[in-house]
Amino acid sequence: MISRYLYKQYIRLLTDWPKDMAKGADNDLSTFLVTQVERAFRQEQELDNNLCEKKYQALKRIASDDVNKAYPHSYKSGVFGLNLEQLQEVNSLAVRKQIGLTRSESIFRRIKNFVFPKKTLDVQPG
Repeated sequence: MISRYLYKQYIRLLTDWPKDMAKGADNDLSTFLVTQVERAFRQEQELDNNLCEKKYQALKRIASDDVNKAYPHSYKSGVFGLNLEQLQEVNSLAVRKQIGLTRSESIFRRIKNFVFPKKTLDVQPG
């Protein structure tokens, strides 16, 4: 009973979680969190309700930006001296593809496709 209540709380919180439009669905934190919550609650074993509640409260504090509100700062750049727009550009999907940080086909799949190519139907005009 309590797990169902916690699951609903998690899903409600994560539906309001901001989505990063500069990144693809595979690299978005909200998508990752939703899949992790679904995986955890789908398991057959009993969940520790206290631990789930603590994790929920931590995610809730992150989403509400409590620390930033309690301790405001005037920093306008990151550790490398880049501002927010530059950081978003560097972390975009296009730049990640350009420098080779996206998932590519594994070597085993490439070998399998080479050894066992997909059969195509040769349709002859006529």
